[in-house]
Amino acid sequence: MSLPDISDKELNKLTHNALSSVFETMLGSDVHFKSAADYSGQKAPFPDLGGAEKNMIFVGSVGFVGSVNGVIYLYMKSNFAESAAQSITGLDDEDVDFEIVSDVCGEMTNVFAGGFKNTLADLGYNSVLTIPTVLSGDELYISTLGVVKHLRHNFVSRGEEIVADLVLAEKS
Repeated sequence: MSLPDISDKELNKLTHNALSSVFETMLGSDVHFKSAADYSGQKAPFPDLGGAEKNMIFVGSVGFVGSVNGVIYLYMKSNFAESAAQSITGLDDEDVDFEIVSDVCGEMTNVFAGGFKNTLADLGYNSVLTIPTVLSGDELYISTLGVVKHLRHNFVSRGEEIVADLVLAEKS
C-alpha cells in the first residue's frame, strides 16, 4: 500500500487535533496553530523554536507501522518540557530532573502519536505504535530524506514555540 489518500490540509488538521487533545488533557493548556510547511524530498532545517538564546531541545519520536508507516516528532525547548513535567507530575521544580523531563516528553509524544494513529484507523488505515524515543541537545537534526511525505507544523502553547513533524513513508 502507498501513502494514505489524505490531503496535506487534512493531515495538518489531524495533527493539530491530536496535539490539541494532548495539551488540553495532559497540561490543561491550549495549543495554537501557527503554520505548516512541506519538506518532502528535501532536507528540513532545524526547527525554529523562537528566541535568540540557545536552549536545550527535547525531541520525542514515536513511529507507527501497518497499512501506513511513519513517525511523529515533537520538539520543545527545555524550559517548556520542564514546565510540562511539573504540570503532569505535580512535582516541584527542584524535584524535576532530566529523567523525569525525558519521560514526560516521551509520554506526551506517545499520546500525541496514539491520537493521530487512532484517527487514521478511523479512516481505515490501521497501524501500531513503536516505543517512544527522546533525544535532547542544543541542535538536533533528524534526517528524513528518502521519505515520501514530511510535514512540519508550528504551534504555540504557554507562550512557547512547539514543533511537530509528521513523516510518512511508502510501505515496502
